[in-house]
Amino acid sequence: MAGSRAVSAAEAGCPAGTGDPAGNYMVPGVLGNVKYRGEMTLDAYAPAGKARPAALLIHGASGDKRTHLTQLFKVLERAGFAWFSIDYRNEEDVRSAAAFVRCPGRFNVTNRMVVIAEDTGSQAALRVAREINASGVVLFGARIDDKLPIARVPLLMIHGGADDESSPGEAEAFCRRAAACEFFSVPGAIHNFENWHPDQWGWKEELAAWLRADRRGLWKDIVYSRPGGLELRMDAYIQEGAGPFPAVIIAHGGGWEAGDKVTYISPVLEPLARAGFAWFSIDYRLTPYVHNAEQLADMRAAIRYVREHAARFHVDPRRLAILGESASGQMVAQIASEPCPGCEVQAVVSFYGVYDFTRWAEDKEGRPTLDRLFGEWDRAKLERFSPIFHVSKNLPPILLIQGTKDELYAGTRAYAEQLKAAGARYELVLLDGAPHGMENWAGHTEWNGYKARMIKWLQESLR
Repeated sequence: MAGSRAVSAAEAGCPAGTGDPAGNYMVPGVLGNVKYRGEMTLDAYAPAGKARPAALLIHGASGDKRTHLTQLFKVLERAGFAWFSIDYRNEEDVRSAAAFVRCPGRFNVTNRMVVIAEDTGSQAALRVAREINASGVVLFGARIDDKLPIARVPLLMIHGGADDESSPGEAEAFCRRAAACEFFSVPGAIHNFENWHPDQWGWKEELAAWLRADRRGLWKDIVYSRPGGLELRMDAYIQEGAGPFPAVIIAHGGGWEAGDKVTYISPVLEPLARAGFAWFSIDYRLTPYVHNAEQLADMRAAIRYVREHAARFHVDPRRLAILGESASGQMVAQIASEPCPGCEVQAVVSFYGVYDFTRWAEDKEGRPTLDRLFGEWDRAKLERFSPIFHVSKNLPPILLIQGTKDELYAGTRAYAEQLKAAGARYELVLLDGAPHGMENWAGHTEWNGYKARMIKWLQESLR
């Protein structure tokens, strides 16, 4: 309508929340100690940009808004949520906090709200959830007693398997009585989730996935493994539609010592997404902190993670490909060459990979790399990790893409000859005059056709 304008928050009766701009001294961008009812305060994380759904956080019998819930802050940010951690005295405070957060224009949030509580906070969460039209409730270490109301909204219960304050059996039984409840038991974990160990942190991925629900597109920083407590992450692109979709698991190159999940391999991400593939680009541990065997173990863990969560990602575990380049070209070819229970794949794409380490043993410049990759080594160990020594006709289909002005060109030709001699299914795509690294092919129309060749080959191989 002509002359219409947006109504400000103040005009809507919702003046902006005021608090400490220094935040909570833990998370940048938080507005701390915002008064929402009398002297009751909350901490607010609602960054600029696209409006986010909101999570209302309720602590239990101990602590306050900045203690027992701190591990949730980063998980909620990764899941694309704003969050509001509250101090409160009673259920009316919780209701008031929800209304305060939702008042139009006050915070950069959508109308969707979930309530997350721990310990005795579970009672308040379940009692107010339906009244405030919450889309769901998450409970950590819920106190199970006669006062705990049955959930009438979707519920996720995350509970320690060794909780001796509220037994996991009672918690799971309570979950079964709810209208819609998912129960996630954390093996060996005690009552207080802030004390759970890194090898028990799988709940973070379960929570993030539950919060994302069926949202598609780009997912960032999914933790797929925690070897020795170190988080290994992947980025994922999830296709729209019913699926299940074919998927490609991608590992970057970098000489086994450099790079990450967005380095070197960026040119293949867009064509894969546009062609209808889901993709998962992974971080893995690098030398000299680990050897090649541990790097291979990381990639196998990533494959298993995607397969085990295929329904979550809407992918078909019977149509999985792995893709590597340079150092990770060795990795994907080696993984395809060995038995891999739970991490089987149906296709392999290797760009300018390393397939024979024994040649490096004769080169003074190559020996330091072998020392870094394997520690102590002999010819038997080099053959063990060289794909060229494990060729058979039973390999999954392999696509080799190689520039002819790359120092690894001869090694790729030798590997292709072995594949041919063994009767393996393979295709070799040569880019005349192209150097090492697909990032160096960008802007050269004479080499850019490799993308279409790769997509067509994957479509045919993953039918």
